[in-house]
Amino acid sequence: MHSKNRIYIIVAFIALITASLACGPVSADQAQVDEAVQATLAAMDVVVEDGEAVVEGGDEAPDVVVVPATEEPPAEPPTPTATVNHQVIPSNPSSVQSFMTDRSTAALAGERRAIGDNFDINLLERPFSAESMDYKDYLDIIRAELSLNPPFVYVTIYLEGGAPTDSTAAYGVEVDTDIDGHGDWLILGVVPADSTWTTTGVRACRDANGDVGGPTPMRTDLPHAARDGYEDCVFDSGYGVGPDEAWIRRDPGHADRIQIALLFTLIGSDSQFMWGAWADEELQEPEWFDYHDHFTLAEAGSPSSESSHYPLKAMALMDNTCRWGYGLTPTGTEIGVCYVPPTPTPEPQGSITGYVYAGRGSSPSSERLQNVTVTLGQGSCSSSGYKSTSTNGDGFYSFNQLPPGTYCVTVNKSTLPSASYGWGTMYPGGFPSPPGANPYHQVDLAPNGTINNVNFGFERIVG
Repeated sequence: MHSKNRIYIIVAFIALITASLACGPVSADQAQVDEAVQATLAAMDVVVEDGEAVVEGGDEAPDVVVVPATEEPPAEPPTPTATVNHQVIPSNPSSVQSFMTDRSTAALAGERRAIGDNFDINLLERPFSAESMDYKDYLDIIRAELSLNPPFVYVTIYLEGGAPTDSTAAYGVEVDTDIDGHGDWLILGVVPADSTWTTTGVRACRDANGDVGGPTPMRTDLPHAARDGYEDCVFDSGYGVGPDEAWIRRDPGHADRIQIALLFTLIGSDSQFMWGAWADEELQEPEWFDYHDHFTLAEAGSPSSESSHYPLKAMALMDNTCRWGYGLTPTGTEIGVCYVPPTPTPEPQGSITGYVYAGRGSSPSSERLQNVTVTLGQGSCSSSGYKSTSTNGDGFYSFNQLPPGTYCVTVNKSTLPSASYGWGTMYPGGFPSPPGANPYHQVDLAPNGTINNVNFGFERIVG
């Protein structure tokens, strides 16, 4: 029995005995009862701390000290919640100034797998739960757009589906201000329940010591305990360097889009930077960036059913995009950049033209020879086989879109008009035609140059 309860019983017992003695003279029975009580008290030597009764005694009748139990202190009034005094609130994005697209996994969702995930280069396609591989369309990014509408930079993230109203998924934008592949800023916010701009649940974190991405940015590096990613969160839910640095909301007009706004001054008002978008429902740890440097592939798992690391494990419920430029046109050499198609080589504009005719002299006579085959070879004469054409009704031929170089132009004598007489020396002079040989001209074409009047005149010989 608890000591306090024992004291209460004894005190009540004494009170009862005292009351009974006060009602009349002490009888023999009462004396025996009193003697029993005294013996009981004398046998007890109880010390009860923390405000309980204290009974002490020895051979002498003990003193009984009743100390009232300590009462619980009155509850302090709750501390009022601090109110963030916002000075500037985002409005709406302006025209799109930079965007990228991302692979959709919706078509493969029923197969519980994804393609396009490349762990080695930090290009992730993982909108599935770990192990069970349940598809989450609200984490599947398909496009992201950026616009500058001072004082805010706006990023709109397009998703395959809308996030549930009770979702704890976070969406973010990563910014590389010095375009070296190492991210410099991460703005990450938990999606709110409605379409009102809020700073609650939004963090803006920077990499103050330059270790995001590890030794090889955007390439996987072995995990290292000293690497701390975006370790300096200078803004969190309206507190930090200012009350208005970063915001998030659901797009008021589209349930499947999330919008993020950050003050342009937060990232130094840089006129050029690379950026990419994130969806993250599981980890949400800025200090673990880059995630593929924090986990090995075996720990992270893979969404590819053909991989020995399938299914997803530590790195699940996330998606990100490649990076694109703001204020610059990427060349394809930037680290982490989206695919840049190679610039097509412009078609060469060089040309060689001329006439085939009957008559002496270097100028075409009135008798033009049509349907005569003219061939072109690359290199010195008598090369051939590069191109071929026929003269038109005016005896004219042309070869166009030629790169610069040396060419050999040849007329096939067997295609000259048939007649009862043959064809003799080719004109103009200086290009004799050996008997039976096809006449040719050799020319040197400059870049995008034009050589006209490469003519072939034939003398009629009456047989």
